[in-house]
Amino acid sequence: MSQSVLDLLENGNGYVKVCAPMVRYSKLNFRQLVRSHNVDLCFTPMIIADSFIKSSKARNNEFSTSPEDTPLVVQFASNNHDDFVRATQYVAPHCNGVDLNCGCPQRWAIKEGYGCALLSKQRTHPLLFSLPRTITRILYELPSM
Repeated sequence: MSQSVLDLLENGNGYVKVCAPMVRYSKLNFRQLVRSHNVDLCFTPMIIADSFIKSSKARNNEFSTSPEDTPLVVQFASNNHDDFVRATQYVAPHCNGVDLNCGCPQRWAIKEGYGCALLSKQRTHPLLFSLPRTITRILYELPSM
């Protein structure tokens, strides 16, 4: 990957143009289109981590990229530490960052414990506290490309 997300944010020329994740639209072809209009940073659509790690068909269907698709952040929906970490391991060599969706308000996502359910008023999900250190450790253990 060419430019890190942190470098982009720190060294941007005044502002950074971001294409946020959009359900069913933020796949590779759409990202290529918005990049042709000078978007600086793109996100994938929300990918369900447990399906992604269990099925190569899901991985091939939900995630694709190209050498020009950079910087790229892959967004996952997960309600547990292990699925998010394993999904991250699959995409880490092919992206510049990962994102845990903590904002999706759709009923099905809340019912499954995804999205804004992680930030419920009753308590903040323990997943949010355990991930940063674990992801950083795992990414430094990956072999370089």
